[in-house]
Amino acid sequence: MFTEEVREGMGWRANTVVVGGGITGLSIAVHTARRLDPLREPVMVLERDHLGSGSSGGADGTLRQYYASPVTAGMARDSLRVYASFEERVGRSIGFLRCGVLTISPSAQAADRKALRQNLRILCELGIEAREMDAAAMRELIGGIEVSDDARGVFEPQTGFVDPAATVEAMAALARSSGATIRCASEVSEVLVDGGRVRGVRTGEETVECERVVIAAGGWSGGLLSRLGVDLPLRAMRVPQHFVSTPGASDDEPGCESDPLAGDSLEASGATRFYDAESGELVAAALEDEDASEVRRAAHPVLLDQELGFYARCEPCTGRTRVGRLGYEGWEEVDRPADTATQADVDFGRWARETLARRLPAYAQSRDEGSTPWCCSLTPDAQALLGPTGGVEGLFVASGFSGHGFQLAPAVGEGMAQMLAGQPVSAFDPVFFDPGRFAAVPAARSGGAFGL
Repeated sequence: MFTEEVREGMGWRANTVVVGGGITGLSIAVHTARRLDPLREPVMVLERDHLGSGSSGGADGTLRQYYASPVTAGMARDSLRVYASFEERVGRSIGFLRCGVLTISPSAQAADRKALRQNLRILCELGIEAREMDAAAMRELIGGIEVSDDARGVFEPQTGFVDPAATVEAMAALARSSGATIRCASEVSEVLVDGGRVRGVRTGEETVECERVVIAAGGWSGGLLSRLGVDLPLRAMRVPQHFVSTPGASDDEPGCESDPLAGDSLEASGATRFYDAESGELVAAALEDEDASEVRRAAHPVLLDQELGFYARCEPCTGRTRVGRLGYEGWEEVDRPADTATQADVDFGRWARETLARRLPAYAQSRDEGSTPWCCSLTPDAQALLGPTGGVEGLFVASGFSGHGFQLAPAVGEGMAQMLAGQPVSAFDPVFFDPGRFAAVPAARSGGAFGL
């Protein structure tokens, strides 16, 4: 925490200010604070609302490693290791559940099959456990799934998801214990620049003097940067997502700590079994052992369905399944990110439900549980902007994750801290994510659907 020695008048002093209290900003604060003396070189996180109120709060928390680029696949691998061991190392639960992720190829055509195997080769070279699945294997993995006989997919047994809210809270606690200060309801209205370098930020009637500012404000990043004349292709997007009840889930789910996952109706419907990565076996979704009822389990692996264009992720704590669109069709640019989640999309909800039921017919009778749009920032090539902005010394950006920032946050935090310390960046490729790449190369690189 700050002491009186680092506050002067109506202002504060810090070495580094991170703008944005989502998972990315908090991860940057953790890794940066660990490298600095909290009294002489304080790190401060400033959040306009409450922690996780932007992109992180609406994220699905899926952790997958199936990317076409070895850069992002390697970051996803490293971040997964952090999330998987978080509770053991830190002592705080983030709701990590290893249920596996199944990615279904767009088609069985030669080009798509070649791309799948190229991606699979990348994963294997990075030491990532993944295997190709034919239709029979997918049917064995998820009972009741409807796939054509020539369908192909990739299954990652060590992956799964975390609880976004619990993860943000735990990362914030880790940031504080590492020496960072976090201030909520402190919207940064202006980055103060003098002589071509950062001098501080202004929040309401207060100022924070600092040497470096990292803009990690998701959909708000572009607006902050544009006020400084920094023109980066960051678009704030409204992203639809819908929820339906998970077949077999109880109407009165007791809570995250002791949820029996699903009832007999899941097993009876033939809807699914799930892959238990710890035992390496397929097990029934219904639980008979009373002691095992304390274990949370997902009704099926996370689905990334490139053929039908959707993803689906069970939420055992609530008895719901979250459904979203793979790719960027239907995303809507917004001028005011804060207004993103004020209106549900009825048409999208209908599409989500019908599309999910085409793949998993057991969902045909599921209850609609509402739509909750969220906001994220999008770049032309669907890859993040990480690094100095150019033109303003001491100004950095970590934004534009285009829907996959949550799963990369640990690697991003470590790499940005390395960069801020003037060290070689090993956690990610700074050239790949260079914010200046669009000025240098007008033709955007393709990131694919969620970077697939």
